[in-house]
Amino acid sequence: MEKRALQLASVASMIDQFNIPNIEILQSLGYKVDVVADFTNPGTITKERAEDLKKRLNDMGVKVYDIAIPRSLNPIAIMKAYRKVRYLLYKKSYNLLHCHSPIGGVIARQAAKGLRKSGLKVIYTAHGFHFYEGAPLKNWIVFYPIEKHYSRYTDVLITINKEDYKRASEKFKAKKTVKIPGVGVDTEKFAVCKVDRAAKREELGVKDSDFLLLSVGELSERKNQKIVIDALHKMKGEGSIENIVYLAVGKGDQEEEFKRLIKEYDLNNHIKLLGFRTDIDELCETVDCFVHPSIREGLGIAPLEAMAAGLPLISAAVNGIKDYTEDGVSGCCVNPTSVDEMVSAIKKMHRDKGFRDMCASNNWKTAKTFDIKNTDEIMQKIYGGGYSHLASILVRQEKRTELGLGFSDFVIISVGELNDNKNHQVIIRAIKNIPDVKYVIVGKGTLQNELKRLAKELQVGSRVFILGYRTDIRDLLWMSDCFAFPSKREGLGLAALEGMSAGLPVIATEVGGIGDYLDFDTGVPCKSHSENEYQCAIVKLRQNIGKQISNKCVLKANNYNKAIVNSTMKNIYQGCEI
Repeated sequence: MEKRALQLASVASMIDQFNIPNIEILQSLGYKVDVVADFTNPGTITKERAEDLKKRLNDMGVKVYDIAIPRSLNPIAIMKAYRKVRYLLYKKSYNLLHCHSPIGGVIARQAAKGLRKSGLKVIYTAHGFHFYEGAPLKNWIVFYPIEKHYSRYTDVLITINKEDYKRASEKFKAKKTVKIPGVGVDTEKFAVCKVDRAAKREELGVKDSDFLLLSVGELSERKNQKIVIDALHKMKGEGSIENIVYLAVGKGDQEEEFKRLIKEYDLNNHIKLLGFRTDIDELCETVDCFVHPSIREGLGIAPLEAMAAGLPLISAAVNGIKDYTEDGVSGCCVNPTSVDEMVSAIKKMHRDKGFRDMCASNNWKTAKTFDIKNTDEIMQKIYGGGYSHLASILVRQEKRTELGLGFSDFVIISVGELNDNKNHQVIIRAIKNIPDVKYVIVGKGTLQNELKRLAKELQVGSRVFILGYRTDIRDLLWMSDCFAFPSKREGLGLAALEGMSAGLPVIATEVGGIGDYLDFDTGVPCKSHSENEYQCAIVKLRQNIGKQISNKCVLKANNYNKAIVNSTMKNIYQGCEI
């Protein structure tokens, strides 16, 4: 069966700048990949580059759907995009959807809601939440409840900075929350770039003796280049601007406003708007300092690229940027609303070469931790199954189809000999009055016919599956939602620990060794063999408690890791040596 994946972003520039490696990873894993984005209004790249991107994607075997995904809360535009995305999702039968950007993420997850029951897995990358420490109240009022609500329709929520990860993992309802080191920086490209500095400066129309500041990013209110323009205006009024020249790379809706200010402030000799460029690595080799004054930033790929090139930073002390910057270590960290702090930072960088060199050395080392190889390795795990519940994305679908189980069924599994001690009867009785619950029993034994007779008598024969001896226990565990271990007596219970290591919560009679690892952090202990207690336990886990305790199960199971046991036995054997 062909595997299909859809990458959805608001604008083509996001695909161009961030998602080509993700597409290549998916293709390496055997997925046929399609892309949805706005190529007509492509964002921060030119229309010519957007057309070239289409061609590159087609050459890669990627089908492109040019859909206008809005970047503002325009209800008419949102509804138009939603209908088109929903139609595409239902028509193409994707196995995996990876969506980006706040509004695009909402449109995609809303459109995919009904398909998740059929096995569609949804990944959402938050490139920086709009709500963050110090954000305007309206951002919290509008965006926080929306993101929290749609997290419940997300299999993997990917964050790119510490603040977002902490909030999402503690407050949101995604099945899995992962932090990656941004979209990845090609540190080697920036570290080894060689350019004729004098020739490049001549090309840019600046002098070899000029002190060059560089910014890269959309010319927008959020990227906040205006604070640099205002700072240079103040420095010119003070007579301290000297030979400082500011190069701003990018296009955006504030471009005309910046041109007007530059003319009004008479800064034509000190500020150059370079538009869209493809030679960022060469520009980084040519300038003296990088400036990134964003008011809000998920992480910020541009300053990390500058750090990889060995540049000191003047950066805003805000959410994602704080993950890799420190005042006096990476450069100068400033309040992005303070012109005075920006003026002081520019003066510090201009006048203190020793400080610049020290920061440049620190920054090159820091940038290595955000290398694209690290990000690609994590994405490979996310797409391909390096995380326990994600490894079951396709296995879960295939095993349930093989056994005739529905994707929305709540599946309980037991593994063990079919005898009176293992007490499978109590689970069969417990599921009698809980619809859409299926019970899978792996094992052989003298009670096999008795269990089948009981299931038929209670009219749950179609919901009880006795599989006999199997060699695919791992896959069956990944297929399931809960592990049942109702033994009357147990020394420890290896089967339950294997279920926990697969992230399954456990319902079990709290006897013998089972009590060593079963508590309300890892499942629901039952004090008796009563079918009523087990029925209540199943209902509790079915109401999403199981999702909250999955990670705790894995951590508790790790205490019983075979390597720990082997190490202990080795010490015992060594202690007995004569």
